[in-house]
Amino acid sequence: MTDHLLTEVRGAALHVTFNRPEARNAMTFEMYQGLAEACERVDADAALRVLVLRGAGGRAFVAGTDIAQFRGFTGEDGIEYEKKIDEVLGVLAAVDKPVIAVIDGHCVGGGLGIASCADVRVASPNASFSVPIAKTLGNTLSANTLRRLVRAFGEPRTASMLLTARRVDAQEALLSGFLTDVAEDLDEAAETLVERVAGGAPLTQWSIKENLRRLQAGGEVDDADVVSAVYGSEDFAAAVEAFLSKTPMEWTGK
Repeated sequence: MTDHLLTEVRGAALHVTFNRPEARNAMTFEMYQGLAEACERVDADAALRVLVLRGAGGRAFVAGTDIAQFRGFTGEDGIEYEKKIDEVLGVLAAVDKPVIAVIDGHCVGGGLGIASCADVRVASPNASFSVPIAKTLGNTLSANTLRRLVRAFGEPRTASMLLTARRVDAQEALLSGFLTDVAEDLDEAAETLVERVAGGAPLTQWSIKENLRRLQAGGEVDDADVVSAVYGSEDFAAAVEAFLSKTPMEWTGK
């Protein structure tokens, strides 16, 4: 990791901080690569139960991609860029463990794409969400990124955000279902959320994420392997006995 993308293990959570506050945490290509590596790390470590994403400085979660990197772009460069973003967001969306986005300030462009891949999102009252490319750069989004925004906000709201370059404030994002909570004390809210998620049954959480991914692909879903893996697990058998004997359950993910 670079100084612009910080990682820290706190308990069962891997915290990733986008750390360019002077640039409102605008993403460089190296930061995108670091994010993908963090995703692989959290899935590879059984002791890690949650991935937490946050921006430094209090002004922004992520204010898109660093615009300086677009100088001299050609149409082919644009194709490669959007392909790379699709790959990174695909890795983030494929993380088996719960992903929490803690959003303070602006969540713009590529930052909104990142937040849309999280499973749970909590924000401060001053958070805002936008993709103002129709009045800034005049670029576009890949169909895959657009699909993620539609799933997160719904098609009518996504269209209005993009076509009119308008911002969605925290309350509208909460009412739309994009946010789980808007909290004055964002640190406390985030810590409570991480604790709740980290204390859950790992295989249950994996199964929900996996079947949601399959549902998003469309068509009928064959979930027999997922159901079998959960009901046939050591955790499920132990949890049944713990529940009946009224004793605490310690999840192992096996």
